[in-house]
Amino acid sequence: MNPLQTIKRILHSEVLVEVPIDRMRLDDRLRENYGMDSLGFVELRVQCEEAFDISIPDEAIAAGELSTLGDVLALVERLSGADHPPATA
Repeated sequence: MNPLQTIKRILHSEVLVEVPIDRMRLDDRLRENYGMDSLGFVELRVQCEEAFDISIPDEAIAAGELSTLGDVLALVERLSGADHPPATA
């Protein structure tokens, strides 16, 4: 499963976002489009760290680096050193 699909699965299955996976887009805003709150961001962080074997720094969360689905994907790819072709939603 590619990183984008993994993140979408985490959002849907673990964070309990009600938006269907096939309707999730890179420019979707996590708070506005998915209704995520601070607990959802914590769960997303933990699940991504586990799934990708990375450590997401507190600063990334506090600085608002995770505003959109695309932001999450970019951060995961940067931290994992992944060399993937650009993802499409």
